[in-house]
Amino acid sequence: MDKDKDNATEAVHALLDKYHENKYMYSKVNNYICNQLSNIFENMNELHDQRVTRINELTSEHDNFIQAFLRNNQYFYSTSTDNFFYYDEVHYQLFNEDDILYQVLSSISRDGALMSWKQKTKLNIMKRIRETNLLQTIPESITIQSVIDSLSPLVFSSRKETKHFLTILGDNIFRKQSSLIYYIDADAKFFLRQLNNISQMLIGCNISQTFKYKYHDHKYEDCRIVKINSSIKYDTTWSKILNPYVLDIICVACHYSMRYNSADEYVENFCNDSQLQSSVFYIKNFSIDELVDKFVADILDIDANANAIVSTQLTTIAGNPSQMRVPQITWKNMQYLWKQFLTDNELPSVIFLQGLKNMLIQRLSPQYSEDLDSFMGVCSKFLPAINIFLNFWNETMVDEDMETDLEIEEIIILFRKWCEINNEMVSQLTDKQMLDLISYYYPSIEVERDKYITHVRCTMWDKQMDIQIAMDNMKSTIRTEYTTSGDVERVSSPCIFRNVSIYDAYLYYSKYTSIPINMTSSTHVSSRRQIASKAYFEKYIFDNYQEYIIESKFISSDWYIL
Repeated sequence: MDKDKDNATEAVHALLDKYHENKYMYSKVNNYICNQLSNIFENMNELHDQRVTRINELTSEHDNFIQAFLRNNQYFYSTSTDNFFYYDEVHYQLFNEDDILYQVLSSISRDGALMSWKQKTKLNIMKRIRETNLLQTIPESITIQSVIDSLSPLVFSSRKETKHFLTILGDNIFRKQSSLIYYIDADAKFFLRQLNNISQMLIGCNISQTFKYKYHDHKYEDCRIVKINSSIKYDTTWSKILNPYVLDIICVACHYSMRYNSADEYVENFCNDSQLQSSVFYIKNFSIDELVDKFVADILDIDANANAIVSTQLTTIAGNPSQMRVPQITWKNMQYLWKQFLTDNELPSVIFLQGLKNMLIQRLSPQYSEDLDSFMGVCSKFLPAINIFLNFWNETMVDEDMETDLEIEEIIILFRKWCEINNEMVSQLTDKQMLDLISYYYPSIEVERDKYITHVRCTMWDKQMDIQIAMDNMKSTIRTEYTTSGDVERVSSPCIFRNVSIYDAYLYYSKYTSIPINMTSSTHVSSRRQIASKAYFEKYIFDNYQEYIIESKFISSDWYIL
């Protein structure tokens, strides 16, 4: 400071010395320094103070405005996809950057105080928004509860299972515990694929990388089980949830992952549900030997006295298993029993089939015949129903390229009829059990939507023939009615003949087909014809009466006149 003062003094002296001989300039310099310079600096200082005060006021207004704007308008950003998002404290939604800019500039204009800093304020707000990561958001309780309510019990049986699933999603987004494997039903594959595709598009994150549908020699200590309702296979179950609220699901998932630290910690420390904990960590804590022992104890019946008989017969029958008089389970049937055992216990396949076979041979070595690839003297209470169904299928089902949409429910009814006709014990197979049997034993059969099989016809029921007979009978009935009234002769005025609605035709078919074949045994199940569904009936009509169809609803009167 003293040095600056000395420099200023020297500058003044130098200036005076310069014009010491010039009286005019000397007086001007002397007058300027003595009379004007002080006022100039005073004014300069006053302007500076005013400018500093104004800048401080604008800075304060600027900071307050940005804080208030961001508090009242919750915008977020994803650096991976350059997407902006808006949260109205109920739902998250994708938002256009231009709309955010419009909102920012409109708010600045309404405020008025920051018009001189309009561009600066806009740039700072957009910078702050870009620094606000969507994945770090804390959703409101109403959003969290909305997500849980939408997924439970529709997709998951309980709210705790839903929270566990969401926490797994959050862990996947943040790439936590990436070595873990979460086994989930294969029915969830399309749901998870769609969820992952949308996640990639919106936030650029893989959300399903730890979910697996089959065992691939993973370490048991890294395996977890996620239960999900079978209805997940139908997109109608989850499309109305996923499409509009996927951002809510993602944000709640991230929140749970941060809140509970990991899905494992949620199950262990927060869910307070021993049943869920046991289910999730079943594979981690289980013993494969104990599981196989449980399978043998629960599913198989072993006749210890059959060993000697088996040995004798194997020697005398020359390897013809059809002549064996002791119970036996082929390796193919054993695989199916194991598959059903896992399904009933809601477990994934946790061992390769060859490994399972070796373990069973080790436990049942006296009963196993390598030549027959069967376990002799071993039976199961589940096998009779399986064998009866296989006999039914092999005896009555034939390939038919023209046949479509044979429903699983229809096959169940036909199977029950066949059992009655053949005096077999009627097996109460469910839709799922029958689908599993067909898929396992007849893998070439095409199954659509877990409801229809195609290109197969049952010899016990010719659906198309029944419809054709009913339609021919209806045609004769209508012609008889017009003949009796005398109208059929007025062919020159065809407008008097009524068209037949396809709906009325189906009603006629249903009533005609429901008449018992043998009126004396009308209460017997097998004495009644089956009735095809309305959809199948309409398809048959459109395929075979196309030239008579009017407006997709009626059959022209030409059908029964000509």
